[in-house]
Amino acid sequence: MACIVHRLFFAFRVADCARRRVAGHRDDQGCASSIVSDDRLHMTLAITKDYPQLPLAAVDGMLSIGSSLAASPVPLRLDQLSGGRGSVALRPIRRIKTLTELTATLGRRVAAAGLLRSAWRCNPHVTLLYRPGEAFTRAIDPICWTATDIVLIHSIVGAHQHIELGRWPLVERQGSFDF
Repeated sequence: MACIVHRLFFAFRVADCARRRVAGHRDDQGCASSIVSDDRLHMTLAITKDYPQLPLAAVDGMLSIGSSLAASPVPLRLDQLSGGRGSVALRPIRRIKTLTELTATLGRRVAAAGLLRSAWRCNPHVTLLYRPGEAFTRAIDPICWTATDIVLIHSIVGAHQHIELGRWPLVERQGSFDF
């Protein structure tokens, strides 16, 4: 029997308008040990430790962080396909200022609550699949969308389940121009 662990993370889900293209890159990769299904495609923004059983205090802490967040929508651009360390992912080639600022804020807040995964640092990407194989990187035609909300997901690792626990809109603020 596989070991089941629980984790919480803030994420952007891949928007409907981009999902088909993202999934197409996944499906073009051939053999995989495990794929990320369309309904679980996401970009992790901040993540907790793993737990053998999910503590309600961790859920409450993450819900509180999500509820207190004030951020603008984030324009996303995935324009690189890369493989290595057993996975294949889509990534932005260039830094996205509003994304960097949001992940830094979330990381600080999750760390202050004592929940942040040890030595975790946000490296924006959308994982497509897991597989052994050679490392590679190649540019792709950009896949763009604007993230208009942030979600809190309870991941049941080993069961390939994502349960959405919260969703908060990102509201445009004056002076927020990035892309």
